[in-house]
Amino acid sequence: MAFVLVALVVFFAMAAMIYLSISIANIKDRAETLYEKEALEIARSLASSPELILSSSPCEGCIDLDKALQLKYQVKYQEFWNLDYLAIKRIYPIPVTKAECDLTNYPDNCDTITIIPNKTADIGSTARAFVSLARRHPTTTGDFKYEIGKLYTSDKDKNG
Repeated sequence: MAFVLVALVVFFAMAAMIYLSISIANIKDRAETLYEKEALEIARSLASSPELILSSSPCEGCIDLDKALQLKYQVKYQEFWNLDYLAIKRIYPIPVTKAECDLTNYPDNCDTITIIPNKTADIGSTARAFVSLARRHPTTTGDFKYEIGKLYTSDKDKNG
């Protein structure tokens, strides 16, 4: 009788351990999913922030690449958004040169503007959002050239 009771206690203890391990794994997966959704929302809200948006164009919601390039050199914006990483990459039309943009090679010989550079070895998962890009280009029809790009962000609070 005592042996049966001990066997039942051991059985229920093992079942409880299996149940708890599965529950903890599910909680971790849900937390990662929530972090990714929050990072995507941050990317979407940055795409419409006044610091990046093009205000004098028929393209509502376009990111101004000229402003983004200037923000890259503003040190005070490194901590403004509370991010570990913020970059804009042009993807269409496909750039001829794949390089980081600076004042010497912008706009024709580069494809990426890193506003907040990666300061650590591990930035965690980056959120990506497709965005419309615009830049002043006086030789095209109208005053702007429009492109498609991706906005990459990594949230500081979620990685450390």
